[in-house]
Amino acid sequence: MPVMDGMEAASKIASLDTGTPIVAMTANIMASDLENYRAHGMPDYLGKPFTSQELWRILLKYLAPAGGGQDYAAPDHPLNEDELQRKLRLSFAKNSQAKYDEIARAIESGDIKLAHRLAHTLKGNAGMIGRSGLQKRAAELETLLKDGALPIPEVNLELLRIELTSVLEELSPLLDEPQVQSLTPEQIRALFEKLEPMLGNINPECLAMLDDIRAIPGTGELARQIEEYDFESAAQTLAELKERV
Repeated sequence: MPVMDGMEAASKIASLDTGTPIVAMTANIMASDLENYRAHGMPDYLGKPFTSQELWRILLKYLAPAGGGQDYAAPDHPLNEDELQRKLRLSFAKNSQAKYDEIARAIESGDIKLAHRLAHTLKGNAGMIGRSGLQKRAAELETLLKDGALPIPEVNLELLRIELTSVLEELSPLLDEPQVQSLTPEQIRALFEKLEPMLGNINPECLAMLDDIRAIPGTGELARQIEEYDFESAAQTLAELKERV
């Protein structure tokens, strides 16, 4: 997140003693990470990537549904997980071609804050598409940048480059699929209406909409904010775009 990380945010919320449980949504699910989450006031986690069924299970674990005692279960017809993953992988393949160069340039120029943000975003996106090797290498680099360990060892950058190159080569056939056609004004308005509550609910599935969003002129900043999980800023940008449509 752009202002504070999840650990700090959870600690501040827990200190308010609201009694509301905080569930971490994370790509880091190592045992040491889970203990760290608990220590910062998060008793449970939802690992990325996750299915709608897994989301329902974690929600029903901590929330009592309204409905007069009706016995609720996860929906029998979840979202099309295969289609969601395909869109996420396609978006990753399109938008990550220059990510290693961007990170390397940021480090070379001494912009550690930017390099850390790029590594953090890459880690999250790799987790969303289930590429644990790349996720691990990005997390290692993110940790080094957060700790200010300069200069960054060449081996860490090289391992990241190798993993990212491998993932992009694997996903390259997706780039041969037909491209998204220009959207009509009616389709743009419908997309914005669908996107608005997703941003408000911090729903990471909106990443699957990035290709459609980028097909709309003037949405580059919105797409960047969504890709970087800056949902609050994205919601503000979306509100401004809606006024122009």
